[in-house]
This record gives sequence, C-alpha cells and structure tokens, in this order.
Amino acid sequence: MRNGGCIFAMNLRSQHTGQRSRHRFRAFLGAILATLTVGGASSQNPHRPLPPVGRLTPGRDMISARGGHTATVLPDFKILIAGGKQERGVILATTEIYDPNTERFSPGPKMLAAREGHIAAHLSDNKILIAGGQTKGGIALSSSEDYDDEAGKFTARGNMHARRIRPTATVLRDGRILVIGGTDGTEPLASAETYEVMNGKWTLTGKMSAARTGHTATLLADGRVLIAGGTGIHHSVLASAEIFDPKTNRFAPAGKLNQARTLHTAALLADGKVLIAGGAAQADGSSPLASSEIYDPATGSFTPSGAMNEPHLKLPNGASLLDGRVLIIGGAVAAEIFDPRTGAFRTVSGALDTARYYSAEFQVMDGSVRFFGGYDSSGISTAKTWIYRP
Repeated sequence: MRNGGCIFAMNLRSQHTGQRSRHRFRAFLGAILATLTVGGASSQNPHRPLPPVGRLTPGRDMISARGGHTATVLPDFKILIAGGKQERGVILATTEIYDPNTERFSPGPKMLAAREGHIAAHLSDNKILIAGGQTKGGIALSSSEDYDDEAGKFTARGNMHARRIRPTATVLRDGRILVIGGTDGTEPLASAETYEVMNGKWTLTGKMSAARTGHTATLLADGRVLIAGGTGIHHSVLASAEIFDPKTNRFAPAGKLNQARTLHTAALLADGKVLIAGGAAQADGSSPLASSEIYDPATGSFTPSGAMNEPHLKLPNGASLLDGRVLIIGGAVAAEIFDPRTGAFRTVSGALDTARYYSAEFQVMDGSVRFFGGYDSSGISTAKTWIYRP
C-alpha cells in the first residue's frame, strides 16, 4: 500500500476533529492510489544523468527490537507497529505507535495474541485488521483481531479457515481483505479467504493452482490481484503466476516468470505494470537473486528488466514513490531505486547497518519512507530504524 505536503497530527478523541481526520485520511489514500494507477512512463535521454536518488539515514530506535512485525498507517497518520519476534524466540504481543512528526515511538496496547509473520491491513471502518502468524513455540495461528485507534484497544474477530504464517494480504477495491497462501507451519497453502468488515466473517474464496508461501500479491489498476512465484510443496520454487478476480472470486493462470523466485518483492508501477525483483532461487533463501522483471497486464507476460546492484530477499513490498520510482530496501545493506523510465536500478546514498530481513516499512505523506527493524543473518532482531528521503 503507497502528494507530498506536511504530515497531519490530529486528535481523534474529539468527534469533530475525528471527522476531518477521516476525510483527510481517505483523501491521502486516494492520492497515493492515483500515483500508482494514473499516468505513464516518459521517455528520457539515455545520455542525461539520472536524478538524485535520495539518502537513507538512521532514525530513532523503536521501544523494542522486532522482526517479522507489521507497520500500518492510522487515521491520524501515525503508524502502528505490531508484534514480531526478538532473540531467543520471544514473540511479542506488544505494539508501539510511531509519530512521523516527532519521529518518536510511544507504547501502544497489547494485542490479544503474540504474533510474528502475521498480516495487517487497513479496514474501510478505519480499524486495523491483524490476523494469522505464529506464536510461542512456532504454533501457527488462525485467529484475527482488529485495532480501534479511537478506543485504543484490540477486539477479537473471527478465525480464518486455515492457520497461516506469512500469507499475503491485499485490500480489494470493494473493501474486503484478501488473504492468500502462507504456511500452516508444515506445508504451504493453496487456499485463500476474504474478510468482510460489515459482518466480521472470513469466507473461503477460490483456490490457487499451486500452494504458495514467500510469494507476492499485487493489486492491479483494474482491481484484480497478481500472485507471483513463491515456495511450493516439496520445497519447490515456483515460476508460475496467477490472477485473482474479485468479481468471480476465482484464480486464473497469468503466465510464468522468467526466473523462478521466492521471498522476492513486487510493486505496482504508474503505467499499471508490476515490477518483480530479487528473492532467491532456493526455498531456504540460498542462491539470492539480483534480477528483476516486469509484468504487463495488457499482454499477460513477464519481460526481463534491469538487475539490481546486489541481491535482495525477505524484504517488504517495494515502496512506489510519489515520482513513480520504486524504493527497494531490505534483504541487503544498500537500498536501491528502480526508475521505470530507464529500467535501471541505482544505489541510494547511505546504508543499513547490515542486511535486514522481514522488516516493515511505510511511506508517509511527505514522500519519505520509514523502515523499521528486522532480523540480521543470525536471526537477531533490532530496534533500529531508518528514513529514506527523496
């Protein structure tokens, strides 16, 4: 999920101010969506130097070290950081609230269940849905709960039909939350289900042609969802792709990637195409990839694109910047910018302290991106954060 201007800090405890905040919040989301679905790539003189790609700098530390957590925007434009895991297998139920205006973190209420590898999605009623993941002992969860910022608490919601660790979650145009695949702790899943905010229920919807975890799910400009790659049964790495159509609640084949990949990233481009980048050629994350490719919904085909400067894997979905470029951060020390006008990647100034995996990120209203925590190569999580500024 992904013009500029100041960041609003609002007090939602007052009804009048809350109404204004919700209107502005919806306008903000609409503006972000417009940057993803309107416009096209422009031509560029290949001899002209590329514009500056910005800089990555350290931010303030979170209250707790976390990896496998989530970061979701609230109606007052603050960010809810939820769950994750620390060293020695400690899985967190704690949350914290990040204020981009002050760059400070404050404690939030505890979730009803400690979770790592869960999903978080913004609901049409301005609450935040949290579902699945794993809890203490690596036990996969089917439970869900939502966070109400006005009430400042979490409330239990229905159980999913399957226990899911690291599925994908996509907010559909009709307001439903589509949750796809993941693993039940033993095997990847082919099933998918949707959450309906009006009745708080989970409904099974279609089934993929292949079980997947480590895949990507990208909302296309026409409201359909592209599912690409991932790890299948018997630790196979998949090149197949599928399209979910919310009108029929069914999956259909969508061609094949040029490179089978898992643990990769994806981002919707301004012209409606999708960038697929990085990941690994092996289910265990070995044979990391620097390659990228572009999916064109008009032709239903994948075309090789430029290579990143180094491989990236186990990273958040790429952040589509307000100028149409894409920030790739995580899974490597350096961050990179993809420019769809040239098909090339350029390294961002500054760097992470080390490669960070299963981090969380969010773009705020001024176009900057916040990057939170993650694991290092030894599985040790960090409280460190970074800020990308264009």
